[in-house]
Amino acid sequence: MEMSGILNPEDSMHLFALHLVYLLRINHALDEYKEAFDPHAVRTENNWTPYQMWLNGMMHERNPLVHSQLHDNPDDVEYYGYDPQGPSPLEDNGTVVVPVVMLDNNEEIRSFVLENINPLSPSHDMGVDIYVNALQLAESKIGELNGPIV
Repeated sequence: MEMSGILNPEDSMHLFALHLVYLLRINHALDEYKEAFDPHAVRTENNWTPYQMWLNGMMHERNPLVHSQLHDNPDDVEYYGYDPQGPSPLEDNGTVVVPVVMLDNNEEIRSFVLENINPLSPSHDMGVDIYVNALQLAESKIGELNGPIV
């Protein structure tokens, strides 16, 4: 979205529309995932829940953890999790900073946009079309609230 010019992360109006649309869409998707994979019996696995299957595997007699057969001091512990081509864990590459977006008349703009679009409506463009509509509505409401420029 940034490369196509649709999103300017330096513009608070763009971030407002982005948060308004995608926070709702992401939270909805997480709720659907949780509902779909909520512990339920699996018919092909003796009607065990996923947790029961995991626990059975952990307690199985062939599991070396059950018999304390793991090495207390493995020889290659210094290389555990090390990827020479990957980023260093000490680098700050994985940090996500979500800035707080505050606009004048924030709630009024939010209400106006949500009255006119549904952020959870189906999209064939991963919500980008909904974001663009939300941005246009928010900008028009800001223009209406600020009045004509003289």
